Amino acid sequence: AAGSVRELARPRVVVVVVGILGVGLFFGSMLTSLTAFMADHGRPEEAGLVYAAMGVGSAALALGVAAFPVGFTSAARWLVFGGLMLAGALAVPGVSSVTGMVVALLVIGLGIGPTLVTQYGLGARRSPVGRSATVMTMLGSAVILGQSLASAVTGGVAERWGTEAALALPAAAALVVVLAGLVNARIGERAVPAAAPSPERAVATADR
Repeated sequence: AAGSVRELARPRVVVVVVGILGVGLFFGSMLTSLTAFMADHGRPEEAGLVYAAMGVGSAALALGVAAFPVGFTSAARWLVFGGLMLAGALAVPGVSSVTGMVVALLVIGLGIGPTLVTQYGLGARRSPVGRSATVMTMLGSAVILGQSLASAVTGGVAERWGTEAALALPAAAALVVVLAGLVNARIGERAVPAAAPSPERAVATADR
């Protein structure tokens, strides 16, 4: 039987949704602020090409997650690679050249791939019985929602306060990812124990 819908609101599930929402916020704020940055350099049509640099490291390390040692736990991976995202994002406002931006995005990409893989893995393991599809939908929707909201907000910030202010928003989004990772580490990776059958039920099952 499928688990109760109320189990979807448990902290161990919600923290993963919040963490992956932060990744979506990062995607939206980074692409929009990067577009403003490239427009300032007279090359707005190349924003997508520069943004693609982030996908290089992201894809490479995402595929390599399976090779990580067992002792490198999901909680630790989330914090390490989320921290790498944050470090790269903090450097972005100080970048003055397109080449420097490409390098910053390459570093950020190294953190994004493993973080996403880790979050989806946690979501799968923590899904209530019979609710895995629901949890995966929640995670996918959180990425889309975060990206949409951040794109709208960052575009408004760029128009009103300029590119420099907009470039600070990816760091704020990465901070959400790291803070959620800290809460996740606090919660731990203990599995929810299954209820033990009563002696009477165990005897009845044995008789059958």
